[in-house]
Amino acid sequence: MEGKNYDNILKVEAEDRDCSPGFSQICSYEIVTPNVPFQISEDGIISNTEPLQYVDGHNYILTVTAYDCGQRRADLDVLVTITVKEQCHPGWKDFQKRIEYEPFSGTKALLPKVYLETCGEEVSDITTTFTLETSHIGKGCDRDTYSSSSLLKLCGASQGSIDLLPAPGLGSEWTQNLPTDEGHEGDQVFSFDGRQTGVEIPEGVVPKNLTNQFTIATWMKHRETFGGDKETILCKSDKKELNRHHYSLYVHNCKLMFLLRHDGGDLETFRPAEFHWKIPQVCDKEWHHYAITVDFPEVNLYVDGIPYSPFLVTDDWPLHPSKFDTRLTLGACWQGGDQELSQYFRGELAGLLIHPGKTETRRVISCLHNCNESLEFHSFDETGPGSEVHFNPDQTQLFLRGEFTPKNPDNEAYTLDKYTKVLQKVAYQNGRQFPTPGMRALKIHTEVNCFDDETCIEVPDVDAYVMVLHPEEPTINLSGTDHLARRVTELDQGVTPFRDLRIVSTIVRDVEEEEEEELQEGGATEVTPISHNLDACQITVDPPLESGKEELTVPKEDLARLRLEKSTATNGLVIKGVDTIANYEDILRKVIYRNSKAGDYFDRVLKLKCSEMNGRYESNEYAVELKVLHTLNVANPESHVKVAAVAQNVAQFVHAKHGVGESVVQPHQVPQVVASSQSANVVTSLVIVICVGFLIFMIVLGVYRIRAANRRNMDSEWDQAGEPRMEWDSSDLTITVNPMDVEYEGAESDSSDDDDDSAHDDSDSSDDDDEPPREGRDSQLEWDNSTLSF
Repeated sequence: MEGKNYDNILKVEAEDRDCSPGFSQICSYEIVTPNVPFQISEDGIISNTEPLQYVDGHNYILTVTAYDCGQRRADLDVLVTITVKEQCHPGWKDFQKRIEYEPFSGTKALLPKVYLETCGEEVSDITTTFTLETSHIGKGCDRDTYSSSSLLKLCGASQGSIDLLPAPGLGSEWTQNLPTDEGHEGDQVFSFDGRQTGVEIPEGVVPKNLTNQFTIATWMKHRETFGGDKETILCKSDKKELNRHHYSLYVHNCKLMFLLRHDGGDLETFRPAEFHWKIPQVCDKEWHHYAITVDFPEVNLYVDGIPYSPFLVTDDWPLHPSKFDTRLTLGACWQGGDQELSQYFRGELAGLLIHPGKTETRRVISCLHNCNESLEFHSFDETGPGSEVHFNPDQTQLFLRGEFTPKNPDNEAYTLDKYTKVLQKVAYQNGRQFPTPGMRALKIHTEVNCFDDETCIEVPDVDAYVMVLHPEEPTINLSGTDHLARRVTELDQGVTPFRDLRIVSTIVRDVEEEEEEELQEGGATEVTPISHNLDACQITVDPPLESGKEELTVPKEDLARLRLEKSTATNGLVIKGVDTIANYEDILRKVIYRNSKAGDYFDRVLKLKCSEMNGRYESNEYAVELKVLHTLNVANPESHVKVAAVAQNVAQFVHAKHGVGESVVQPHQVPQVVASSQSANVVTSLVIVICVGFLIFMIVLGVYRIRAANRRNMDSEWDQAGEPRMEWDSSDLTITVNPMDVEYEGAESDSSDDDDDSAHDDSDSSDDDDEPPREGRDSQLEWDNSTLSF
């Protein structure tokens, strides 16, 4: 039997037929087989040197020999076989310690083949406890990582809640400097160090008057407390001069407290002002969900969906009216008199929301706490009489108890075998489409009672774990028209840049061997479209929007219908809230870009990006380039386009310089120029310059060709008349001047000669006899034709 030491397992004997009295006796034995946990005495008794284990060896074969007193070895050795008998170990048998769970596969049986070994003992009753350890996953288990406002929508709560710890981004900049968890697989968790981490909520986020009905809810994991100082979670106090707290949620000495001081009213009447809850969850260093509903004067607390009443309520006077503004802070409380933050919180917070004017129902609060992974059991009808089955609130613990009767072939009562079959149906499930991967420890503790208490067995605990495999991550693709061209008038009225948007999400999965043959060559994977939600889409504009001229708008009726939220800034717009891909696609197509001064711009780039699971999965960046079409019309006298002005100046210049008629170029003849919707600004400007240059060139060329044509016409007239041109023979030229007819003025002689030469060059015929004589200085010169030869 394994696990025990035996002094006498067996005895071997040897015979010596030697007749000599001194050598006919056997003096010793020896185990020849080396390295075995056995020994043999001089008398041939074999014993084990250590407890034997069945798993180390089922059988041992030993070679044993003997020696006589003369130390002569036996001629023949003997083989001894020792069989180790397995000891009966009571406990659960035939189960796997590693249980793999494939995402989105429904439920997975934890112990499908398990049975209980009782080693022959008859069990009268048994209690088995399954514990699934999930405290290291997110906020205590695998929950949806949507924002608190989105979870309220999924839980069917009314509209109007305000998320005070949103993910950092457009419209929620106040959380960007708070330390957070770095990953996106879990929830967005913010850490507070208890010394200097605190943040102010911007004015306008939360109404100043919460009314007599409101709800405050948060996830909290409180760390160890040092000293007895208050640790503020949320606080509204005076902005200056005074240190009055209007309302505050804080932890003090492991008690949760809520202060509510009313402003104004009857100043002489005490009212409930401070509510105290002393519960162990506050300081157990675990994640818990806390919700406070106020329907004054009633204030209720829910911890993990379970209601708790305050153990102490103190009254106080209402606050006197004050002219000072207030400040809302988170993680600490602002002291207006000291102008500093104090009472810092130490721990982690997530999903802090406030819902003015509304107290959430217990059903909604329980839904906010619900876990998406749990233990499952549905075979209640198979349990026997006296059996008990119940879960803890999170369904991470299952208690299963059964009572039995003694074994009797004729008895059909509830037996251990039937209990075991019920136990085999305990399962694990994770309802998230994209669960958080990793290990979840599983512990099974069993307590039994037997009909014979003296020999009752003990069943050891089972330590196993559920391994959630990594989900196939979705690829979110945004596509559509990436270039748009619109006129200035259209942009003034508003355009829809994403009207052709398409959102498609797919996953890539490995293909089984039998399916792989059906795919084309080179394909061992398959792309499959899937349907899931989105929780945010952000539109950014490059360069940023100019206030007062540009804006992005979304139809308010669609936002209200889908219960989505919108945040705007100069660099774009964010639409938040969990909803289907189809609904997001529909509302994004209706986003309107409007520009009242589009004539001052040439283009705009609008970029769109969407995400799921609070940023865990993000889409590609889809960009739309929006071109502004500018109309250039020279014929319009009111136009300020430079091209028209240049063309007008060129026409006036040519007319004045060369005397060319208005038929050469007129302002109304300059064609209308429209910028191409598909060309860039540089190309548009270049085309305009080229057109103006070409226009000037054509005008100058036209003037030149007109003058050249006139000269060619004069030359052709001379050739047709057949008259030779006059040539001067300067050698025989004689000029006779009649001094009697000349009124000489020396100062004018040079000028007269120049004028005569010029006049001669321009005259068509200088010797026309029919031409009447000239008056003045032109008649002072006469030609002596007697010596002139032609």
